[in-house]
Amino acid sequence: MSDTSQNAFDPPPAATGHLPSYVAPFRSPRGLATALTVLFGLTVGVDLLAVASDAHVWRLTDEMAGGGFVEDADLTRADALQVVGGVLQVTLLVATAVVFIIWFHRVRRNADFFALDSCEMKSGWAIGAWFVPIGNLWLPRKVAGEVWDASIDWESEARRPSHTPMNVWWALFVATWLVGRAASSAYEDAVSAAELKQAVERMMVSDALDAVAAVFALLFVRKLTRMQLDKATARQEQIPPQPRP
Repeated sequence: MSDTSQNAFDPPPAATGHLPSYVAPFRSPRGLATALTVLFGLTVGVDLLAVASDAHVWRLTDEMAGGGFVEDADLTRADALQVVGGVLQVTLLVATAVVFIIWFHRVRRNADFFALDSCEMKSGWAIGAWFVPIGNLWLPRKVAGEVWDASIDWESEARRPSHTPMNVWWALFVATWLVGRAASSAYEDAVSAAELKQAVERMMVSDALDAVAAVFALLFVRKLTRMQLDKATARQEQIPPQPRP
């Protein structure tokens, strides 16, 4: 199916019998998906740098735990690198989260364009689900699953697109969040060199996991965006030409 360069499609007329009198027009998520591609790419790069920084700190703490001597200057530099890496990660996290939620809300609204009653979770949940304590561990995945199913073009797809990209992304997202919280808590509570070494090991795992999660989040965004663009194009081609007044 050829790609579409339009940013929005009006819904088919109500006379077709497929849609009610008003449905919000389709709005292309491509620009937001492109921005997320850049942000997730930067996230992967910063996470890998953080892993390298963690590995350096681990070597220093391993030396200290073994009774070796480490220069204060080396510890200061390592600590500075950790701070810089942390600031970059938080900055990217906030920027990516904002753009991702905007994209997520848009693809949820587009699901109504394809089939108004296909989603149990209303479009507001595409934003609100992320801020529900405990519930944010599964509610966004429920919204994503409904949007995914509504975005399938059953007439052109030879088989149902696998939920694997979405499921792997969500599993990694939750795992990264849980491991990251445990690693941060262990790092803050570490007193001895041995405890610091164990905390840094957890941080390495957390940063590496975050990089992998970013890759799969990107795959999910690109796949769902492509599904919606293809289905919108097919829908537009099926609309019969309207007589001029």
